[in-house]
Amino acid sequence: MNARLIVINLLAFWLFFYAFQTLAFLHDYKFLYLPTERLMRLNFPARVAADRNLVMQAGNFGLLAAYVISWFIAQKKEWYWLNGVISFVITFVLCYLGWFGWNYLHVVFLAPQKIFEPESWWGYLTSGLIMIALGALVLFSKRVSRYVDGYNSKNNPADNGKKKPKRTR
Repeated sequence: MNARLIVINLLAFWLFFYAFQTLAFLHDYKFLYLPTERLMRLNFPARVAADRNLVMQAGNFGLLAAYVISWFIAQKKEWYWLNGVISFVITFVLCYLGWFGWNYLHVVFLAPQKIFEPESWWGYLTSGLIMIALGALVLFSKRVSRYVDGYNSKNNPADNGKKKPKRTR
C-alpha cells in the first residue's frame, strides 16, 4: 500500500468528480437557469428532480473515469492496483456524504465562471474543463510519479548509487 499514491488519487478523483458535476449543469441548461427558476421548480418538480439526479450521476461517472485512468497508469508504472480502489471508495463515500469540502472550495474552482455572465454556459464549460485538466495533470505528471515512487533529487534512480564528484576550481 502506497499512502502517497492514495493521496494523489484522492486529489485527482475529487477534481474529476466535481468537474463532471459542473459539466452536467450544461444538460437542460435553458430550463435550469430561466428567470423564473422558482416557478419552474414548483410547476415541474419531476424535471427538476431528474436534472439533480443527472448531476449527481455525472459526478459518479467522472469518478469512475478517473479510476479507470488511474488504473491504467498504475498498470503501466507497476503500482499496486488496490491503492486506486481504496482511493475510489474513500472518494465515493466522502462525496456521497458531502464531507469532501466542496462547500468550502467551490468558490475557488468555480472562479473562472466570473469571467463570463453569472451562471453562463461558457462559465460552466470553462470551470469543468479546467478541473478536468488539473485532474489529468495530477494523474499524468512525471513529477507526481517520482513523488509517488519516493524519489527526490538526492535519491535519483539514474545515478545507480554512484556519488557525484565534487566540483573543484
